Amino acid sequence: MIDRITRLLGLICTVISGAAFIFMALIAFVDSIGRQLNKPLLGASEYVELALLIFFFASIPIVYRDDSHIRVGLFSDLYSKKIKRFEYRFTGILEVIGLSAFAYMIFDQANRLERFGTLSSHFRIPMSPFIYAAFAMCLAAVWFGIMNLRKAPPPDEEHHQHAIPDGDF
Repeated sequence: MIDRITRLLGLICTVISGAAFIFMALIAFVDSIGRQLNKPLLGASEYVELALLIFFFASIPIVYRDDSHIRVGLFSDLYSKKIKRFEYRFTGILEVIGLSAFAYMIFDQANRLERFGTLSSHFRIPMSPFIYAAFAMCLAAVWFGIMNLRKAPPPDEEHHQHAIPDGDF
């Protein structure tokens, strides 16, 4: 059941992220053609801003799902396997806590925007649904972070590059 939820969340985030990226590209293309014809696409910047918001927050869970975000460990190549395992789990816990705090701040901001009735500048549409969507995507990232902690083994040295080269470059 948990694996089905994880796969479904991953699929949803991937589709949303890809659709937002394609939408941004199409808007930029149509707007650039329109500008050459002195007929720019009205509200193009707002379209792109909202699509970028959706793309960015839908991509965060994908990065966490694949455990492909950047982790910097000072002298981590010199650690023993036991310390590497500890560091991996400890930083994973900190990431989940940080993402949870970030999700809470986004939720709080969405509540404020909804309370004040904040509208977008060009189309005059409510902004809170977009921020609530960002909150939902942050929750998906928290889910993937927890799943990584739950089942992920420590990083395999063969799959990660080392800061200190082993031999010839």
